[in-house]
Amino acid sequence: MLDVVRAWLFPAVCAGCGRSGSALCGGCAPGPADAVRFALDGVPAFALGSYEGVLRRAVVAMKRGERDPLAAFATLLAAAPLDGTLVPLPTSRARAAARGFDQAVELARRVARERGVPLAEPLVKRGRAQEGGGRRARLAATGRFRIRAGVPLPAEVTLLDDVCTTGATLRDAAWTLRAAGVVVRRIVVVARSAGTPSSPRRS
Repeated sequence: MLDVVRAWLFPAVCAGCGRSGSALCGGCAPGPADAVRFALDGVPAFALGSYEGVLRRAVVAMKRGERDPLAAFATLLAAAPLDGTLVPLPTSRARAAARGFDQAVELARRVARERGVPLAEPLVKRGRAQEGGGRRARLAATGRFRIRAGVPLPAEVTLLDDVCTTGATLRDAAWTLRAAGVVVRRIVVVARSAGTPSSPRRS
């Protein structure tokens, strides 16, 4: 109900052309030719596009607490290659509280509904958010996730996050799940930074 009222009071505006109706209109949204396919430690990964231009502006708006990009991103991600249960990478409690929502969790819930795939939320984020941290600090940080107590674990999963910058957060989440016996089949993100390494960091 709140989303309906919010949409009526503050209609979505395209991050690219400023046209009302969607945070990413059909002409500005990334298409199939913009998709980036890569791999992290041998796991196939997919991004709607590079973390630049219009896509970056829409992601930054979402990170600042704007909900409009969620619907646009979810519709685009619903067409991405998925395998197994969808698992979001949650942000910290402090970051989610400041933003008003957890962007990866909200995206995963919407994608699961649109695609009709199972969803699980077994991960809990520890410590501070990685936004604003230097590249070396991001790569060095480990142990950022734990398994939520009492949550049934799926056998195979696709990890979902908003941006893959260094890949360290995704690798940490994948390691946590693998240690619990879960097979990580795929990774899906909204955008990929040009500097994302594909080589393994930990065994």
